[in-house]
Amino acid sequence: MGYMTEIGILNDRWDEIRKEPAKFVEQIFESSVSGGRSPRYIIGQTTVAKTHHADDMKVYIAHQNSFYEAYPERGADLRTLKLRQDDLKRMKQYIASCEKQTVANIAKLEAKSE
Repeated sequence: MGYMTEIGILNDRWDEIRKEPAKFVEQIFESSVSGGRSPRYIIGQTTVAKTHHADDMKVYIAHQNSFYEAYPERGADLRTLKLRQDDLKRMKQYIASCEKQTVANIAKLEAKSE
């Protein structure tokens, strides 16, 4: 398998990105092939996440104009980890809600196909 690079774009900043689209694409490219360095912020407050192997599962949080890995692998201070812990608690509730809705939708579709 290959490698993955996730990108979080702040829609409020598209005007900055549109001014230099070629530079934007080049910065994404450079970030994604940089050998897995830490997240990088480029034009328009866009976050280019750290590259990872496609077989490795990553979870990201997009919340309050931010985009970041749910669990930082290293270098996080106590405050950051406590904030992540709070975010993960909220995310668990959200995922449970999504799972419940998915189960309900599957049941509806299965009932239609019978």
